[in-house]
Amino acid sequence: MMEFHVLCAGAVKAALSGLIPGFEMRSGAALDFTYGPVGTLRQKFVAQAQAGVLILNRPTLEQLAAQGRIEHAGIRDIGHVGVGIAVSRHATPPDVSSGAALRHALLQTPSLSYGDPAHGDSSGTHFSSVLEKLGIVDQLRAKTHLAGSGMEVVELVGRGAVELGATQSSVILASDQVVLAGLLPPDLQCLTTYAMAPVPQAGPWAQAFVDYLCEPAARVHFGKAGFMPTEGR
Repeated sequence: MMEFHVLCAGAVKAALSGLIPGFEMRSGAALDFTYGPVGTLRQKFVAQAQAGVLILNRPTLEQLAAQGRIEHAGIRDIGHVGVGIAVSRHATPPDVSSGAALRHALLQTPSLSYGDPAHGDSSGTHFSSVLEKLGIVDQLRAKTHLAGSGMEVVELVGRGAVELGATQSSVILASDQVVLAGLLPPDLQCLTTYAMAPVPQAGPWAQAFVDYLCEPAARVHFGKAGFMPTEGR
């Protein structure tokens, strides 16, 4: 059995887990995944990391297409997700429905985690800007744990290392150790569109995998995992 490599954003990991076996059974191929923050994966790919399919956010794929590393026509959207607040399933979710409520919840919590923007974490980059807008960066610095990825944020909240975590809602919904207290309020929200593209030199399996993830059953699966449809791209 041949093994093929995929670089995949952590926000899509859980949703993909239910789809990979079907493709492997159909194709006879074994897929090997590297998961992580988008910025880190982009750096790996540019540094010649072996990969046949990229599953990243759309802006990053469009940048790679503009550089001639992938074909723009090959990019297909999976869907978009928003940033949410995670809390342990044993805790009472705070009110985060407005900017004022979110600010209060963050100031009251004893500990907080979000993805380190320095690692290229999409949700962490946005959430750091939210803290600036709320004017509470300095108040939260001492009790904030910057995580390597959204998956790590959820793990920290799930085992009680921190009380609140901010990351992509798809990552939160995939865990049975945490619950989604709520999405960031609309005026502080940022929807991230995740997309996929085959690497031209990878061979027919790469396009076949992208096509498989575009099939109606896969689209329904992504919807249940928290990915909202985009405008048909």
